[in-house]
Amino acid sequence: MFMWATSFLSLVLLFPRHAAFSISKFFRFLDFPINRRLITRHARNDGETAFLNAANQTPLNDTDVLVVGGGIHSLIYAIHTAKLSPGRTINVVEKAGSPSYKIGESTLTTFGLWLKTIGIESPMLWRLFGPKDGLAFYYMPQNGDPENYTGFCANGPPGDFVPTLQIERKISELMLTLIAQRMGVNVWHGHSVDIDNTVLADGGSKVPVAGKQVNAKLVVDATGRFRRFASKEARLQRFDGWNTDAFWGYFECPVDESEIPLDHYESVNTNHICLPEGWAWVIRLPTWEGSSIKNLTKMINYLLDLNYAGVPADEIPSSLELARMFGLKFRWVVSIGFALRTDTEYPADLSSYGSCEAEQRFNWITAKYPKMAGLMSKHKLVRDLYGPGTTWYIRKNLTYVSPKVTGNGFIAIGDATGFTNPLYSPGINANMGTSVAAAELTASYLDSEDAKGRAESMQKYEEYCNGRVDGLHRMNVFNYVLMRSPQLGPLGPLWQYLSGTGMPGWQKMRTYDFNTAGDILKNWDWGAREPEYAEFADSVIKMLPGKPSEPVDPEIEQLILNMSDAKVKELVAGGKFKNRWAGLLRWYNDSLIRSETKIDKDILARRCSKCTNWRLLTGDRKCATCGAMNKQELSQKVMYN
Repeated sequence: MFMWATSFLSLVLLFPRHAAFSISKFFRFLDFPINRRLITRHARNDGETAFLNAANQTPLNDTDVLVVGGGIHSLIYAIHTAKLSPGRTINVVEKAGSPSYKIGESTLTTFGLWLKTIGIESPMLWRLFGPKDGLAFYYMPQNGDPENYTGFCANGPPGDFVPTLQIERKISELMLTLIAQRMGVNVWHGHSVDIDNTVLADGGSKVPVAGKQVNAKLVVDATGRFRRFASKEARLQRFDGWNTDAFWGYFECPVDESEIPLDHYESVNTNHICLPEGWAWVIRLPTWEGSSIKNLTKMINYLLDLNYAGVPADEIPSSLELARMFGLKFRWVVSIGFALRTDTEYPADLSSYGSCEAEQRFNWITAKYPKMAGLMSKHKLVRDLYGPGTTWYIRKNLTYVSPKVTGNGFIAIGDATGFTNPLYSPGINANMGTSVAAAELTASYLDSEDAKGRAESMQKYEEYCNGRVDGLHRMNVFNYVLMRSPQLGPLGPLWQYLSGTGMPGWQKMRTYDFNTAGDILKNWDWGAREPEYAEFADSVIKMLPGKPSEPVDPEIEQLILNMSDAKVKELVAGGKFKNRWAGLLRWYNDSLIRSETKIDKDILARRCSKCTNWRLLTGDRKCATCGAMNKQELSQKVMYN
């Protein structure tokens, strides 16, 4: 249901015990720090763009760093650089007038860790985004038998450590924009760059921005898959073999999730329905779509004030309370989409399945698998959620790599360096490593007084990026070929968690701060480049050639299962990969031996007793969504033993 502001009186009544604090905070958000002269300059322009740009502290002039593109990797880079190198002038330019829709909604521990190291805590984030407790997978057989499927389920990190989130990208990028501006980074929306007339040069480039020449010592290509500068250095490369296509839409779930026809289904997980052709994601998240940028900005600045003041979680307004306070629209939706292999064999005529290609493919693959059809029967399509023509989406040939990520005077980050597939969410959570690595090299590049020193900085970054996307591509191929068999499917996430969360660096997660987290943020990629993982994955990929429609030889299937059991036993006994496996994983004990009767694991989330939305358990009683106070005994995590 959309929630609208009622009156200023309702804001006061929300806080009978802490009214003085809350009212003072309310008036503070009306007066958040901005450049008064820029406000005067834009007073006649009441648009969103001028409003956002008015929070910049200086005009757009010559700069140390010019970041082209205002997406999530751009802002991570800018914030990280500003925190590492105070005093540098950093300007981010984005052609869109304000943060806008993008796909990529599931975050993992690394993103939550980074937010924590820059001072953003979980209670604020749970008011803006959906809580997430790990990943769940369901593996369907080729014949579609609705009862002959297998599963895998893992917890995320405890909520009292770092948050993992289901995010609406528009809101995440608005939040990061406001954080960056508070740190002295200028973020300019509605500012297009004339790429063709940009003159890139080592030590200083001339960049036409919104009709004005800006001289920049370093240009950062944060233009995503468009690779506006990286593409001039080298054409993108595709990997041999099949690629993947994605198509998706947004839905409402009008029934209780207990009616979803999948065992142990919980919407607090990122759920994966895995098929021989690929997989579907099911992500429940809140949307603030339809709310004004001005009011969203005021709300987020208000939350940032509360965050930095250290206000206890139980005293922070809930999402629905915030929606009333700031005149915002708020509701829950479900992002559902498929990422299928390009060698999937579709019928010659799909016209009966819908009116556009995305809808046709979606409905065809859904109808092929009864469990998927059963899940979709509990959901209702939301039309044009993000504006006219946004009911269905499709993106083809997802996987690519940029052979060159640097050039004269520029460096590429994020998806401009390459992308694989949304499986295991590497787009934000692994690719953010490029933003952190580039930020760390920025100071040495800018401080170098000669071309040789700057070239050495660039070469270090090229070496860092070399092989990253290749490793992630291996990970995806490995998981995809295992999806051809429901018996083999769970080996994919088993090996990802073994190598990705069992590695020594991961075990030190709670010790990291901003100054020490760089290595794990730069190099974590689900363990895809760990030698033991790479060796096993390569072996399995060679053993499972063929199209999705080709059944797996039972002898090969059993051989792979035996190989995995032996290798996992060896690695666990060897002590390199450690974790609380029985607490982390359903169906596995601490030796990573699977048992279909072992379904318990750590309890890190419960549903609110009033609104039934999920809460991560930290000891705080207040539901982040509705504001209800839950019982203390139902607000504590329960560790498996």
